[in-house]
Amino acid sequence: MADIVLATVNAGYAHASLGLRSLRANLGALRERAEIQEFDGHAAAEDVAARILVAQPAVCGLGVYIWNVGTLTRAAEILKAARPGLWIVLGGPEVSHGTDGLRIAGIADCIVEGEGEDAFRALCAGAIAGCRPPPVVHAPPPALDALSMADGEYTDDDLQRRIAYVESARGCPHGCEYCLSAVDRRVRPWPLEAVLASWGRLLDRGARRLKVVDRTFNLDPARAALLLRFLAARLPPDGIVQVEMTPVAPPAVLADVFRAFRPGALRVEVGVQTFTPGVAARIGRRPDDGGAAAMIGALRGAGAVVHADLIAGLPGETPESFAAGFDRLLALGPDELQFGILKRLRGAPIDRHDAEWGMRYAPDAPYEVRETRTWSAGAMDAARRFARYWEATHNRGRFRTALPLLWAGGASPFAAFAAFSEALHARLGRAHALDPEVLARLLFDHLTGACGIPPARAAAALLHDRPPTPARPPRWIREAMNDEG
Repeated sequence: MADIVLATVNAGYAHASLGLRSLRANLGALRERAEIQEFDGHAAAEDVAARILVAQPAVCGLGVYIWNVGTLTRAAEILKAARPGLWIVLGGPEVSHGTDGLRIAGIADCIVEGEGEDAFRALCAGAIAGCRPPPVVHAPPPALDALSMADGEYTDDDLQRRIAYVESARGCPHGCEYCLSAVDRRVRPWPLEAVLASWGRLLDRGARRLKVVDRTFNLDPARAALLLRFLAARLPPDGIVQVEMTPVAPPAVLADVFRAFRPGALRVEVGVQTFTPGVAARIGRRPDDGGAAAMIGALRGAGAVVHADLIAGLPGETPESFAAGFDRLLALGPDELQFGILKRLRGAPIDRHDAEWGMRYAPDAPYEVRETRTWSAGAMDAARRFARYWEATHNRGRFRTALPLLWAGGASPFAAFAAFSEALHARLGRAHALDPEVLARLLFDHLTGACGIPPARAAAALLHDRPPTPARPPRWIREAMNDEG
């Protein structure tokens, strides 16, 4: 049993909540009276509530995000029905910038808006003393040099099986309007000594996968280089570290340290988002001046894994301008090209464009844009299908030899894959639960049919893409290659 339960639903098992761990690490004398309960996206609300009730807490803190608000709303309803006296406290980005229309807000006893380490500790102390919490607490940013870092809240099993989320700073100086960081553009770094000590403790305990959640890790190149050099020297042989960097040309101090990692050990997310100058200026981003090419080139040359992002549906973006940006980014050779759909995050200033640009969003989380004045609903539905099929093929590392045959001869990769995407949709009627062997056969059919690729060439490419296996290739591949054996 525990007096305090901190719970959330993560996007998947491999993810671990840094927010909950930071809250528990900073509960002071109440830390040992609190426990963390995490669930993945497959968890039913009934199971979430049942496990929380077993602990018989006085306070339940729920971390609410766009991907879990539905499950946690139902779980909160069950908790209140079973234990009316249980105090439910909400925190997280989905409830920190307004709660209009959120059912979970009406169920909870208190909502903490902002960074909650200090506020949640005070609430819990009051609750245990019998003091009812206020409906809303506006939590000012805590002084980071007065907080405890969260590394001690990761279990040994976490470090072996999951991603350990860490941070070296909070905030972002950029004003990208689709992002909550645009609300407050201050950057607050943790003391460097505390960061190195915390990360060192994790690595000493056997951490294998670290993800730094800083919005702009390369904001201070010298500090970033120092931290990366520390990680490169301390990572285990199979260790991986992931960071997010702004697409600007890396100075020598940073580019040099990329090469300190063994190939594949450094993963970098490069948020390009749009190559369209007018769109970038409209949403508060600096138009690309060659920085994306320079950053991705330096990373690829050093053997890093590059994950690059584009967002479809930004105000003023058209399917044609997005397609041009997609082709331009793909030509830079990122290992993964994330095709994201714009989401209207609560509190993000992107909503100021709604009237002028006809922005219409889905009413329920994750609040994806449905259409704009320059991007029809039908075209956005097609883009959504494209994104899912692209994720299931290219971004999963599948068909890396065969996919480029779609645009062999100089065709636009975006247009070519869009045609394949629609062919897949016509055949399958869905963009989930996709069997790789079925995808391979449908890709073969499309290459040899719509694209006119000789069957033997298409089959050879698909055979090259197959993972090593003792099983014989499918009969249709052998037949296409005139293999009688």
